[in-house]
Amino acid sequence: MTVWDMHCDMCGRLVPAPSGAAGGPLAGVRFVYHPGSPSMRDDSGLACRSCWTEAAPAARMDPGHCAVCAAPVTRVSSLHVRPFDSPDATWQLCEPHAVEFLNRLRTVQPKFDPVGFRLPLHTEDAPSQDRQNGPGENEG
Repeated sequence: MTVWDMHCDMCGRLVPAPSGAAGGPLAGVRFVYHPGSPSMRDDSGLACRSCWTEAAPAARMDPGHCAVCAAPVTRVSSLHVRPFDSPDATWQLCEPHAVEFLNRLRTVQPKFDPVGFRLPLHTEDAPSQDRQNGPGENEG
């Protein structure tokens, strides 16, 4: 997907250059997120460096755990987020932290209700579905 709007998805500030471009410390970060299935991936995320730094968990990338609160999560009960150019830097967010992250994005309209929010693939039998998928299914 091509990023046409060069404004930060979080604060609306103009981002002079996405990561990978010669933008230095002012460069933004393109990011990718999906709700447990790479086929549902949105790869058009763009954040200014300060918003990304604030939003990114403190380098906690423990698969199977929320990057914010360390709660156990499954592939389909978490939102997977990573910088566009760093496939090995994926973090997972539990549903409460996923809705918090998504509601920060200007591009998410209408905003999600934190009380009733469910990721689209999360069902009561989701843990058994996770065991049926191969290791490549967890990639962001």
